[in-house]
Amino acid sequence: MASTLIQNLTTAWAGDEALLIAQYVEDCTFEDKAFGIVHHGHAGLREVFAFSFSMMPDFRVEYGNEVLGPDCGAVEWTFTGSFQGEYDGVQHAGTPVRIQGVSFMTFRDGKIVTNTDYWNVKAIEQQLAGAAA
Repeated sequence: MASTLIQNLTTAWAGDEALLIAQYVEDCTFEDKAFGIVHHGHAGLREVFAFSFSMMPDFRVEYGNEVLGPDCGAVEWTFTGSFQGEYDGVQHAGTPVRIQGVSFMTFRDGKIVTNTDYWNVKAIEQQLAGAAA
């Protein structure tokens, strides 16, 4: 059974920005290793949220196996959505995308302090390139 944190993240990534922000401490760090970007604080989380939904208006995250302790944890996830816009010089209008990855997190007072996502950027490139062919 998923933890309350994972249940809240699932709901948040269905379009509830305020709930997403509430899961993180103010001085949090969100790092995406595939894209090589780091966001800091709640303002940074808002950027991640806005970027995700600008690319895929129907963006969703489904969580799988989780190992969560009091200070740190990891959870597998799959994100899905219909890609809108330009990627690598090709315009897309609803190309379906499905990406699997894992997040490693640290916690303080029941909230996320650091969230580091690992996934294969080639997976999205292959899916979008296949749709453009």
